Amino acid sequence: MSTTDSIPVYLNKSPFNLLNEVWKDIPDFERSYRASKLGRIKSLDRTIPHPRLKQQFVKGIVLSQSVSKNKNVKTGEPMIDLRVSLSIEGKQHYFNTRRIIYYTFIKRLDYNKDGLYVINIDGDGYNNSVTNLKLITKSVKQKRAVSRDRVIPYLNTADRSK
Repeated sequence: MSTTDSIPVYLNKSPFNLLNEVWKDIPDFERSYRASKLGRIKSLDRTIPHPRLKQQFVKGIVLSQSVSKNKNVKTGEPMIDLRVSLSIEGKQHYFNTRRIIYYTFIKRLDYNKDGLYVINIDGDGYNNSVTNLKLITKSVKQKRAVSRDRVIPYLNTADRSK
C-alpha cells in the first residue's frame, strides 16, 4: 500500500489520479476547475490577471477542502461538511463540496429555486464520492434526521405553560 492510499480522499492532494478517478469540468468554471467522481476538486493551469505583471501563469493543483463541523444539538456529535473556495476573475466563490460533485456529475441544481438538499447516503460528510450522494427534499431530510434520532422534536420542547 502506498502512502497516498492511506490518506482520506479529501486530504489527498496528490497530482496523480487515484484509482478509478474521473475528472470533469465544473459547470460555470470550465477551463479553471475540475471535480473528481471521488470528491476531489482541482484547479487547472491557467493565466490570470495580475495588477503589476498584467498576466500571471498559475499552475493547477488539487485544492484543500476545509472541514465545517456543526455540533448536533441532540447527540453532540459533529455534522461534517467539506467546503472549497473557487476563484474567478479575483472573486471568491465558496461551495459545499458535495453540491459541486452532484452538480458536476449528476444534475445541475439551483438551490434557491429547487429547495433540494444533497446528502451523503452513508452519513459520512467526508465521503463525497458521486456514488455516495443523493438528492432529497427538506421533508425527506427531516424524516431521515428523526429516524436516525438526530433531532429533538418540537413538541418535546414546546412551552405549554401559557
